[in-house]
Amino acid sequence: MRRIVLVEDNPMNRDVIEDIFEFDEIDAELITVGSGEEALEAARTFQPVLILMDIGLPGIDGLEATNRIKADPVTQQIEVWAITAHAMKGDAQKALDAGCSAHITKPINSTDLARKLRSFLGQTTCEAQK
Repeated sequence: MRRIVLVEDNPMNRDVIEDIFEFDEIDAELITVGSGEEALEAARTFQPVLILMDIGLPGIDGLEATNRIKADPVTQQIEVWAITAHAMKGDAQKALDAGCSAHITKPINSTDLARKLRSFLGQTTCEAQK
């Protein structure tokens, strides 16, 4: 089964995304970590197809963690999506410059994120409703 790593230090935000995976039947194993340091380890250990990266993390922030993931030949192919409350002008560009391929703002629109995840995984809506 494909794996997706969620990097999120806020328990309420983690719960929202975990619920999307459960109730919208996202066809991937979700692995949750709470820091940029753990994200680096999870990327190497689990080789996920996608990392959902919070930007405002303690220690190594999400942008630095993404930079490191993209600089490592073992993990550089992993897709990274920024999921963040940073929604000011220029924040999306900072995420893209760090190596993220998408910038999703909080609060998260559950329906929209589920649709994006299913599309990324090549999962049709009919498959999700089985």
